Amino acid sequence: MTGTSLSRRRLLTGATAAAAGLALAGCVGRKEGDYAQVSGQVPAQFARRERIVLWSAFTAHNATVLQSIIDGFNASQQDIFCEIQLFPGYPALDSKLAASFAVAQVPDLVTLSDVNWNRYFLAETLEPLSGYFDAGFGPDAFHPRFLAEGTVRGQVHWLPWARSTPLFYYNKEIFAAAGLPDRGPKTFTELREWGRQLKNFKYRGSPVKMRGYTGKDDWYFQGSTWAFNGGYSDGMTPRLDSEQTVRALEFDRAFIHDDRMAYLSGDINADFVAGVTATICNSTGALTSLLKAAKFEFGAAFLPEQDAPGVPTGGSGLAVMRNSTKARKQATWELIKYLAGTGAPEWSLNTGYLPVTTSSLNSSEIKERNAATPAYQIAQDQLGRARQADVMRRYVNETISEMLIVLEKVYASDADPREALREAARNLDPAIQRVLPKYQRLVAS
Repeated sequence: MTGTSLSRRRLLTGATAAAAGLALAGCVGRKEGDYAQVSGQVPAQFARRERIVLWSAFTAHNATVLQSIIDGFNASQQDIFCEIQLFPGYPALDSKLAASFAVAQVPDLVTLSDVNWNRYFLAETLEPLSGYFDAGFGPDAFHPRFLAEGTVRGQVHWLPWARSTPLFYYNKEIFAAAGLPDRGPKTFTELREWGRQLKNFKYRGSPVKMRGYTGKDDWYFQGSTWAFNGGYSDGMTPRLDSEQTVRALEFDRAFIHDDRMAYLSGDINADFVAGVTATICNSTGALTSLLKAAKFEFGAAFLPEQDAPGVPTGGSGLAVMRNSTKARKQATWELIKYLAGTGAPEWSLNTGYLPVTTSSLNSSEIKERNAATPAYQIAQDQLGRARQADVMRRYVNETISEMLIVLEKVYASDADPREALREAARNLDPAIQRVLPKYQRLVAS
């Protein structure tokens, strides 16, 4: 990427963040409740029901699965109608949601990503949910590990839904033909050694690389920093240019540019399915689609370690908008109870996302699927070594866009990791200082 396009990207990112910040700032201090509901279409047969609106970032197959679940909810009772309004991914939903507060017109339930929900929490736009639980439906309906990630100072603000960790996927045909073990590498050092062993190997007549990297998501690199004992931050204190974080990025640089056995991919799933790359790191949520698309047997394994485990949790959860009316919020809670009970097993079974509720963890269908396809069970087992994103990545919105610039510089242009990370730390300092006072007031003990 050229310097001109990087500057333009940073400018656009800054403009988007500033606009969203202004919109969210405007809702702080507004009266709770009585915001208008976003417009939409209500079928005639549901016209007399309480209407609630779910904003979803899911597309394609996952959108179809969610619609089927919501159709089941609408058919299960006669008082509430839920309408799904779809957006093409989390950034599009996030931009629209931020703008909706400026006009005091909001949805009722939103699928917010594991990082974006924190910004809405700081803006005090999320409904505290702990008080909604009762003897018939308590916090124990959710996986405690994931429920804790949506809890701040003892109050639940974000409920788990489409949660995941990355897995290490490898082409078993390539590994066997190249004399590699039928397993994932234990360490990043071992991964690099295997890459050198694969050099000059051809699969189905074409050269193959060891790993395809994505430049579209820094989630994977966040985990790599932990594997090298680095990180984005310690609390709100940056660690981007620490020796350990630099070492993690230097590993990627050397694997790509010195060894020439890894590369920046435009679509890691497509490349893996085509046999262009022997391995990728991708979400557990991609497992089902990979199984359908691949014409070869592949394995799934824990992510490699180095000095420590480096497994980030990710995905999205459900948040209730605080400025919805009391009646709509109560109706939304009825939907949440349905999703946690009946809907969750169907969701995990048909999408590949991790089971996040008691009903899905105890589902006989999910247990049978895991036994038949052990990769699903590996995803669940790896959760024991996973952790949520560093504080700076969760609360400083500009962190992700800045890190994508860093990764593109290093992966595509062989930039010096230390200098790229130092520049990112300098660029992020004003954003950190802007967020810090409110973070300390609402979150830090």
